[in-house]
Amino acid sequence: MKKAAAVLCGGRSSRMGRDKALLPWRGRTLVEHTVGILREVTDEVIVVGSQELRLPPLAAKVVTDREPQLGPLAGIREALEAARADLIYVTGTDVPFLGPDFVRHVLSYESSAAPFVDGFVHTMAAAYCKSLLEDANALIAQRRMRPLFLLEQADFRRIRSEELPELESLRGLNTPQAYLEAVRAVDPEPVDIEFLGMAKHRAGQQDWQTPPGSLRDILLRTQTRFPALGLVEDDEISKHYAFSLNETQFLGSATVPLGPRDRLLILGAYAGG
Repeated sequence: MKKAAAVLCGGRSSRMGRDKALLPWRGRTLVEHTVGILREVTDEVIVVGSQELRLPPLAAKVVTDREPQLGPLAGIREALEAARADLIYVTGTDVPFLGPDFVRHVLSYESSAAPFVDGFVHTMAAAYCKSLLEDANALIAQRRMRPLFLLEQADFRRIRSEELPELESLRGLNTPQAYLEAVRAVDPEPVDIEFLGMAKHRAGQQDWQTPPGSLRDILLRTQTRFPALGLVEDDEISKHYAFSLNETQFLGSATVPLGPRDRLLILGAYAGG
């Protein structure tokens, strides 16, 4: 039986404040890391993303989720449709501790199967038969949007925790705090900060580096190092500045995490700095 894997990365990442797929991890983005693990153990890898998500070049087939607002079941439908293989392992992109033996084991039953740990079915670490495509379409039409409903259509195998190798594969990164805790343990590289315009003038230099942290953490450290900047006022981030992450998005939330080799541009909020 040919086997594939699919990475779903079309979610809004509202709690993270930035796309989880693009978070730095061990010198790559999380989506690149996840694709690399899956390529070790499957015949093909599919990445399902939204039209807005700017993915890096990947050794995978990239497809667009036509209805990303519907959640993971819609992404699973796209993966089942795109796959050539008969069995597809489905995961999110925020699984930095995913192990190849874990994926091999879930796929080894050669049928729909999912880990059943602490009374919870892990539908985003599960194997789905391609033959479930029409069932997925039917469930979406009925707006029955839980992936568990799709697995139940297949009378899937529940895999107990004691059967599973590399159980930490189930550890996800759902919050900025979870990401920062994980990344600090594996990657010592700093965040690169560049000052432009007014910020450069007040700092007296063009750039510096600081360890990963939330935007608030990083600005507080920067404020301590360069008091003349006035980045934080009365515990609030100054509205006189704009903060650009990797030249792809302006940050509005103080809790957004910045990881190793992220690049933060600090510039005046008016007239480009």
